Amino acid sequence: MRRQGADSCDESIRRLIKKAARRIFADGMLEPSVDKYSVSLPATNTSLPEYYRLSRFADREEYHARLQIYVNVKAIKPEWDAGAGDRGQLSRITLIDPKAASEILDDELPWEVAAWAIESIKCAAKDGLPSVHHIIDAWCRGKAPGAISAERANQLVDSMKVIDAAQQLAEDGRDILLRKLSARLFNDSKRIEALSRPLAFLLGESNEAEEDDVFARLGLVKHPQPMLLCGPSNFSVQIGSSLIPLTSPYIGLRPDTISGLNAAGGSVRRILTIENLASFNEAAEDARKPRDMLLVYIAGNPTPSFLAAYNRILQSLQPSEVMHWGDIDVGGFRIAARLADSVQTVGYRLRLWRMNPLEVTTGQQMIVHEKKIAEVSVICEKYGWSEEAKGLTENPVFQEQEFLDWDPLYVRDDK
Repeated sequence: MRRQGADSCDESIRRLIKKAARRIFADGMLEPSVDKYSVSLPATNTSLPEYYRLSRFADREEYHARLQIYVNVKAIKPEWDAGAGDRGQLSRITLIDPKAASEILDDELPWEVAAWAIESIKCAAKDGLPSVHHIIDAWCRGKAPGAISAERANQLVDSMKVIDAAQQLAEDGRDILLRKLSARLFNDSKRIEALSRPLAFLLGESNEAEEDDVFARLGLVKHPQPMLLCGPSNFSVQIGSSLIPLTSPYIGLRPDTISGLNAAGGSVRRILTIENLASFNEAAEDARKPRDMLLVYIAGNPTPSFLAAYNRILQSLQPSEVMHWGDIDVGGFRIAARLADSVQTVGYRLRLWRMNPLEVTTGQQMIVHEKKIAEVSVICEKYGWSEEAKGLTENPVFQEQEFLDWDPLYVRDDK
């Protein structure tokens, strides 16, 4: 049934409430005092266009009848054009009681939603979890941090629960099955997958971060990934009290089972982690690869269990050089930064291998926005990757790793 007049009236009342909300959010105090919510709008084509769109007399009468319902509960005060007859033409509407108006609309008041959202996120916050102060400040001002408004606060609250649970479960050093955890926390096996963007926001990941990379930060995996190792055949992997020889072209083992590597003779002088599987396979299958180098496939963004296993390998081998080869883009450098932070805890400095844009000559590279180049430059500056930073300045392009051929002879000398 058509109710154009009544719907237009409701739209006008919502417009008043939004105007009141802007005044209440202006100072970030969330104090809905009378002087803030007592707002009005003139009945002009600019201020109340929905009123002027009602061309039929019947629709205009329906608008006025609906308006009287708000008047009866003292939610609003209308003013009428004296020259248009008794209630023939609306002149102005003033909001008197937004709560009474919202009850007729069956809507929640924006500042009440914000207050509820703030209380919810405060309850979810605790030591060791991401800070929520910037979120609270944004909601107090009616803004949507990370494109998440107060109306969708449950996304951030649930995301905080996920981070908390993942941190506790990660203490035993194992990766966590994502859908198992989702079912346990929310009785919905796919709820966590719907939270990838809010999780990325809380973890400080870029908007372009892949879903699986966001989950990997927390040790959440859809399918557990083995650590793939390619190295000298006289080396063995320590698994508990057992030694498993490295085989050609590589061996795959669950990260949390790896205690380290042992050598029957010789040494591993260099370790190179590789971000993508195609590039790892190309390197592993190349008979020309250096005999003193261990190749490790990190399956994209490494999980906490991978980083812990990798550090145990470093401590067991004590290589002279620790390197990483990944995509030349924001994600690739963020992954490198995580590796750098991790290996630093066991006394190593990570160097980058073939991640200088000046080495990109494939014709498949992408010229990117200055903002992304600046983000990568900040990462390079933090970890002392000066040559890569210079390369970004002189050749501001990104390049996926798979477009670059493996080069067994490419070894950069220490500077």
